Amino acid sequence: MNDRLPRLISGALVVLSGFALWEIIQIKGASLIQQPSLASAAAVCCLIAVFLGITGFLAPHRYWENVLRQWSDLYTNFSQPAQPTHHWLGSVLLSFSMIIYFVVMMKMIPLQPSPENNDQGAFLAQAQAVQTSGGPTVLIRQLVSGTYQEANQHPLYVALLSYFPDYESGKRLSAIFGLSALLLFSMGITRQYGTLVGGLTGFFISVNAAYCQLTGRVVCEGLLLFFLAGLWLIVLRLPDLRSGRLPYLHLMGIGILLGLAWLTKGTALLLILGLGLWFCSYAVNWRQLCARFIRKTTTVDNEVNVKQANTTAVPLKTIFVALTLVIVSFAVIAAPLLVRNTRVYGSPTFNANSYLMFQDEFTEPHALAKQGSLREAAQAYFKTHSVSEIVKREVKGLLWQVFIFLRSLGPLPFEEGRLFFGVLALPFLVIGLIAETHPARRLYLIWMVLFWVAFAWYLPIAAGERFLMPLLLPALAFISLGIVRVGQLFVQRRTA
Repeated sequence: MNDRLPRLISGALVVLSGFALWEIIQIKGASLIQQPSLASAAAVCCLIAVFLGITGFLAPHRYWENVLRQWSDLYTNFSQPAQPTHHWLGSVLLSFSMIIYFVVMMKMIPLQPSPENNDQGAFLAQAQAVQTSGGPTVLIRQLVSGTYQEANQHPLYVALLSYFPDYESGKRLSAIFGLSALLLFSMGITRQYGTLVGGLTGFFISVNAAYCQLTGRVVCEGLLLFFLAGLWLIVLRLPDLRSGRLPYLHLMGIGILLGLAWLTKGTALLLILGLGLWFCSYAVNWRQLCARFIRKTTTVDNEVNVKQANTTAVPLKTIFVALTLVIVSFAVIAAPLLVRNTRVYGSPTFNANSYLMFQDEFTEPHALAKQGSLREAAQAYFKTHSVSEIVKREVKGLLWQVFIFLRSLGPLPFEEGRLFFGVLALPFLVIGLIAETHPARRLYLIWMVLFWVAFAWYLPIAAGERFLMPLLLPALAFISLGIVRVGQLFVQRRTA
């Protein structure tokens, strides 16, 4: 077996853990030892990771042969096709998840921060302006005519909020979207994997701190998560394009939900880009590619893999038609905003916050947009920053995105302690990704890379769990699937 990949992973672990340790030391300093805290535990974990990475990088070939053989056995066990798992406990969890979420929101809504000087205030101000001007129907006409100038908050959530443009009603509206997303997603996961996985997923969502906090505020994340829940469920039921049958209705549904998501929040562009890359990935025979990288194949193996590529790779024509259906459906739904952006700003996907990607600190985005084009802002940034500064910004941001993502998996009522639960959930997330044999897992990994890389770069401007919320629902579903698969394997071995 070829041990290049595990050695590369070990080397990357050393580098990333070293950067993380350095960042912790810079922030905390001597207090890491003088006042032991969660940061001290994180520093110790980074030291252990550096040691393990160095050990793995220098380990002999026979060590990695044994490890890879054991990993192959585990991968085979967890990736075996399994029927949906139905159990009365799953039905109980599914029912209680709705009650738990309702009770949590009853307690959390009154504790939300005031809307002054934050996004909640901005959404309320825009919603009140829309209501004053005549409501959502007038807003659509203003978008098409180009008289609606707001280029930060996208219009769909603002339009819905304009029916209830006050703080308390806005929080309840977001909570309704959150409950609807919870119900839709958990029921869809139940239909896909069985009541046990669906019940666990619903329970994890109902107690998730990031989910409950954001769906109790006057922000657009609750509505975005509702559309994302529908999008992910359609993706799970999307027939494999290698089957030769093009699922027109599924593809149109994906395009419609992407359009609604983009009308809700601009970061949905990353979802669209990820889907495009995912469709294009069907043109690659991943089994052959991975086999060539992981093991030393013989000539016979290569001949077999070439034959397999002819049967598993999707023709470019099929991929083009699928992408066209998605893009056209998206454009039909998102037409008002696409037209407004093109007429007023010269770019169909314009968003004022894009200018902040090329700043070192927060600046009023509309003022930046008046100074020149986005391309000019990017050129000015790269001219005034060295390669080392650019690399440092991205690497530091990636480390923080890993931290934020793991913390976002944790439950209430914990704060920074949620990171501990995220670390515990990580192995089950990996197992769930292995157990999911549908190509949807590749889409999730593409989305994860895109969101981490994009918001790692955005770190000097803002950071928080709200930027990674589109990754949360599928992650909790994969964690639930991983837990169930581990339980199934344990029972099978115990009864064998």
